[in-house]
Amino acid sequence: MIRVNLLPRVTRQVGGRDWQSMAGGLVAVLVLLGLAYLWWAVTSESRAIERRMTEMQAEIKRLEAVARKVDQYKADKKHLEERLKVIRTLSTSQKVPVHLLQTLNDELPDEVWLNGISKTGTRLVIRGFSFTDFGIANFMTQLGRTAPLLQNVELVVSEQTEVQKVPLKKFEILCTVTG
Repeated sequence: MIRVNLLPRVTRQVGGRDWQSMAGGLVAVLVLLGLAYLWWAVTSESRAIERRMTEMQAEIKRLEAVARKVDQYKADKKHLEERLKVIRTLSTSQKVPVHLLQTLNDELPDEVWLNGISKTGTRLVIRGFSFTDFGIANFMTQLGRTAPLLQNVELVVSEQTEVQKVPLKKFEILCTVTG
């Protein structure tokens, strides 16, 4: 009689191990080792980047301090340059008033005295008193001839006045300053 077994076949494991399970376990261990290596590499790179960021922030703070010093030096330099410019301007413009006053003193006749001098731009106004009109005329003539700094000497006002009961001529002369 022929026997037909309709039950599924059960195979016995050779040596008690399944080679497919073993290979799967080995692959799982290798994947876990690979993931552990990647985690370690990413963590070390993260620490290196954080360390570089800390160093860069310290460098930025140091450079900001240097930049503030540079800005302060630039401001100081600008301030000193402005002061030097003012000093140069004053020293060059100082020559004209000194020469002008010396000229006025040299050309001033004995019967004339000054009580005011004002300069606006290139216009010079000279105010004073004289005993006579001839004294004023002599003063104007001398200023026009011998004073190289003065041009266009004009008499603006000449009027009779009295100072401490002494009759005097009050005058105002307008001229142009050159130089």
